[in-house]
Amino acid sequence: MRVVLKRAFCRSARSVAVLALLALAPCAIALSADGSPTDEPAEFREYDASSASAVPPSPTLGLTDSMPLATHADKPDESLCDRAEEGHRRATTRGNELLKLGEWRSAEACYLAALRHKSDFPMALYGLGEAHARYDTRARYDLAVAAYELAIDAWPQYVDARVALGDAHLKNKRKKRARKAYASAVRVAETDPLAWEALGRFYLDDAVRDYKQASVAYRRAALAVPGGGTSPGLTLGIAEAARGAKRWRECVEKAEAAASLAPGFARARFVAGACRLGSGDAREAVAHLKEATRVDPRVSADAYRALATALGELGKEDEAAEALRDGEKAFAETSDARGGGASAAAKELR
Repeated sequence: MRVVLKRAFCRSARSVAVLALLALAPCAIALSADGSPTDEPAEFREYDASSASAVPPSPTLGLTDSMPLATHADKPDESLCDRAEEGHRRATTRGNELLKLGEWRSAEACYLAALRHKSDFPMALYGLGEAHARYDTRARYDLAVAAYELAIDAWPQYVDARVALGDAHLKNKRKKRARKAYASAVRVAETDPLAWEALGRFYLDDAVRDYKQASVAYRRAALAVPGGGTSPGLTLGIAEAARGAKRWRECVEKAEAAASLAPGFARARFVAGACRLGSGDAREAVAHLKEATRVDPRVSADAYRALATALGELGKEDEAAEALRDGEKAFAETSDARGGGASAAAKELR
């Protein structure tokens, strides 16, 4: 009994000491009443609430030492993560920060450290998948898929992981698997716009181009999602489907409605302009397309091409050439800022 009490006292003393050091540190992490960082991602708390109210899932091992995710040849050392020893939540949060900075190996190290603390923590598994997905190779695709699937096993309601799994499959031309992943996201979260948007986007993809099903998905979403009927994104989805099917009148109506719902929605302005042009109304097309490229100069290379075409139809050849130059400049500046050469979009506009 004395040994047990001594261990409990040591753990308690150690916890107090750690909290005191964190409070004195210049960059201390602010803690909430339950001892978790106050700035941790909201999905952590969503997961906690879901886990507390849901029927306990079947036992899941999460990441094990024998899995390729933990044994692949280019696996980084956890020392690359400066929060490796601070628990699964803080290590995951740090991994998310590093991922946004483009430091993929360090991010992977943080997620692996988090999973050493809690092998089935879904947000760390999802982050691990995101880190592997950044590499864009077949081997990393397999690892990303494995990580996303583990995250889903650990938390079946994890919509982000299901959508990311679909994205990985679609990027690697596994269309049936992609559709299955997106449909499963809708099935577990029928009122989540992210799930519906992913399914609609799948049908709009150049590799699929099923505009009828895209329209069905977005219309069902408008009914299922609270406030979906006035959602700019879902309304634009219906317009995009109509654009693909060359139903110009419907496209214009829905795209202009989306633009009215969100005046700064550059994509809505672009689609409205493209469909105005498709219907033969070059003058109105120019107005929409100019506004789209003004609000977001990198809205789409197609926006500049459509603008140049519309101006050409109005006999404004000099302005058409200038529009293409503006587009090339906008995308080239983006590439330079990232330290690379001219982007594919900039080259297309030359």
